[in-house]
This record gives sequence, C-alpha cells and structure tokens, in this order.
Amino acid sequence: MTKLAVISDVHGNRAALQAVLTDIDKLGHVDHLLNLGDLAVFGPDPAGVLTLLQHYPPMLTIMGNTDRYLVEKQYPGEPGGTDWQSQVLASFPWTADQLGPDGLAYLETLPARQYLQLSAEHAILAVHGSPRSDEENMKPDTSPAELNEMMTNTPPHNLLLCAHTHLPFDRMINGRRFVNVGSVGLPFDGDPRASYAVITLQPRGKYHIDLRRVYFDVEAVVKELESVGHPTAEVGAYNLRHARPLGSKLVYTEKMRRGTDKFAIINKKNFYR
Repeated sequence: MTKLAVISDVHGNRAALQAVLTDIDKLGHVDHLLNLGDLAVFGPDPAGVLTLLQHYPPMLTIMGNTDRYLVEKQYPGEPGGTDWQSQVLASFPWTADQLGPDGLAYLETLPARQYLQLSAEHAILAVHGSPRSDEENMKPDTSPAELNEMMTNTPPHNLLLCAHTHLPFDRMINGRRFVNVGSVGLPFDGDPRASYAVITLQPRGKYHIDLRRVYFDVEAVVKELESVGHPTAEVGAYNLRHARPLGSKLVYTEKMRRGTDKFAIINKKNFYR
C-alpha cells in the first residue's frame, strides 16, 4: 500500500531532522516524502537543515510562514535584545545570514500549498497553517465549525494535512480527515521528542495515520545554540527543554504578516517537481 511520510517545522534543528529521517529509513518502504514548511528559523543549523533536505531522496516541500518572512525580507530585530520578543525577532536576520543568497533563493521556489490526487479515492490537500493562511492555527481544540469554514473554496479532498501550531492531532470531521503532523524541531505539546506522521492509503478512500515520536538529544541542540552564538539561545533552550513556547505567543510584526499565495495543484504523475 502507498505510504507517505510527512514532516514539518524543522526550524533549523538538524539533529532532530536527522533522527526523523533515520526513523523513516528504518520503516523501509515509503513512497512519498512531504514537508509542510518552516525549515530554518530558530534552530542552530539552518544551512545544515537545507543541505540535508536537498541531499535526501526527493521530497515535496512547501513554504511555511517563517520561510516566507525570510523570502520577503521581513525580519526586523538585531542580536542583543534581552527580552524574549527581541530574541525571537533577531532570529530572522541571523538565519538569513546563515542561509546566504543560495539558501534564500531555494526557499523562494517553494509553493505555499499542494494538492495531491494520489488515486481516484485519495485526494490530499497539504498546507502549512490552513488553506486560507500560512499563519492560521488548526489546533486539537479548534471547533469543527471553524475547521469547516477554513475549507471554503478548496479543491475536493478527504485528507487535510497541516502543521504550524507544533501540536499534533488526528481528527475526523464530516467525513474529512484532519491531521496536524506537529513539529520535528520544536514541539509545543509537552513532549520534547520530534513529531511527524506516516500515512498509509487504504481501500475506499481511507487512511491509516501513525503520529510518530522520535528521540533526539535536546541538550546537544541547546549547547549548539550557545556555541554558534544564536540570538535566541535562551528562548530556544527553554522551548526545547519544556516543549512549550516561552511567552504567550511568538511575536511577528504586522509588516511581516503579509500573506502570499502560490497555490500549486499536482497529481501523482508529477508529484515531484
């Protein structure tokens, strides 16, 4: 049966990404690899993450909101701020410097959403936040009415894949499966292990969802944040150790929060670009 491995929100954490890719390799037969974005910001090795992804077997990757902020050069803040908000914003220029022109050019090629028609009975819409916005939250406790409203003007599909909140879930609402695959590099659900999903297509348009957790060395990543002089090392250490965000929410400026739309429709034949 056809299998997809779906990752998201690596956030510059190469160690966590390597642990997940090793876990995928151990599974054996996986037909497709899908990445829902937010590749680089906040972790200690954004360039290493991009290198690892680009040298791994072909992976369909879409753009997350923090990837978009880098591409649009909407990353205010300078290293040296003491409050957690300043540290978060300072991550953007630091990450852009680490990626360089080639890394930023790669991010710019990524589409915002993808539509996968893998069989006559299996239609999958993959987004970062929601079909309406890469910043919109689809959470475990989002009401069915709110989730259904987010589906307005989308192509027909029976599985919606999302991420962004770093909170994995698997829900069935009105015949449609909603799966948030969580975060590889920065979980926020209290479990510090990397999160991703393996999805198996089953007969009659059904799916088997395996939300997997993979150990990586959190303290080694904390030390790496400190050794590279990352501007958000203090915040990052707290987030990694507690698997919770420091502060009420990540602060992005209104100028940064401008939406773009690169909606791409693909099918099984041209799944890999």
